[in-house]
Amino acid sequence: MTLGPSSSSYRFFAVRIAAIAFALLAVFFTPRRIDAIPYFAHEYGMTCQKCHTVVPRLTEFGAAFEAHGFAIPGARPRATVPVAVKINTAYTSEPDISGLPKTTVDEVELFLAGRIGSRGNYFVEQYAIDGGRPGATRDAWIGYRATSDDAHVPVSLRAGAFTLPLPIDPESFRESLTHYAIFDQKVGANPFAFFDAKTGVELRVGDLARGPSVAVLALAGHDRQSGIASHGIDTMAVARDVYGPFTLSAYAYLGARPVYGGLDRFRRIGYGATYAVGKFEAQGLLQNGVDDRIDALGNSGLSSGGLVQMRYAFTRRFFGSLRYEGTNDATGGFARDLVPLVGYRLTRNARLTVEDLITHVPTAKHILGAQYTVAY
Repeated sequence: MTLGPSSSSYRFFAVRIAAIAFALLAVFFTPRRIDAIPYFAHEYGMTCQKCHTVVPRLTEFGAAFEAHGFAIPGARPRATVPVAVKINTAYTSEPDISGLPKTTVDEVELFLAGRIGSRGNYFVEQYAIDGGRPGATRDAWIGYRATSDDAHVPVSLRAGAFTLPLPIDPESFRESLTHYAIFDQKVGANPFAFFDAKTGVELRVGDLARGPSVAVLALAGHDRQSGIASHGIDTMAVARDVYGPFTLSAYAYLGARPVYGGLDRFRRIGYGATYAVGKFEAQGLLQNGVDDRIDALGNSGLSSGGLVQMRYAFTRRFFGSLRYEGTNDATGGFARDLVPLVGYRLTRNARLTVEDLITHVPTAKHILGAQYTVAY
């Protein structure tokens, strides 16, 4: 993406933000702040590691806490300012085509979350910096549990702008600097991609942490910053079943976008599986798609893609992961990459990761990346 004549102002902006962020990091890591804990941990008198192994990865307890509307049944939270921040500095060996430095403040995120009464909750994720540039709001939603805490089959509602409920989170809980290729995949001029948050409503029946659950979503037929007009309502259905160490998922997404002087009616259908036991976790995802209009001649086209990734925690602080992924479609062709990564939790709320993105299009190439992330 090019910035044109304003690229120098963005470089100046990035340098200033970098100086501010590193000053903040220095404050975070003075001795008097080492014991500081984020909002929910402070609210319930817990440590960060109750919900996270390494920021921002969730433990089983953390996933259940999130699914239950940021609440622990039967526990009384303390009064706490419901704000958290995450700062991510990054290095990449690949030069940025818009002129950003190789080392920059990649992300500065502000989080606002909490409960509304006994059954409601809200969540806002605001990027002050995103990819080294001024950011925007990603998630901003309110939720409501229609059933009691002890309901055998919980029912919940959510409305607003939110990340789609995919088998693998495309952004907030991704440890790698490299995006998932399948969630960035776009076909022809259709701007739809699973990475982007959508605006709409979601109805969920079942518990995300155990047993079967289903969700149905109605979403605005629009893609942020695409320049393409909205069209109708997109629909999505998600099914999930947690059985011991196995989690199986399936999803279907249907929508339409006005492109090439006509209407591209498209669908994406995917299947995911996770196996997690002890220090080891393996995940796989396969997705297929059909677009009715991939060019100005009105031709239709198929798309596909998927990934396999494994993660192992060598110690409570040191972990490694390996991801192999590929995408294929009638307009973008076939692409694949491999992403080995190692990471280390420096303190309870900070981590360092180093990864190597190995791409094969048009020829094999290595892109080294590193991240230093702190959350408070």
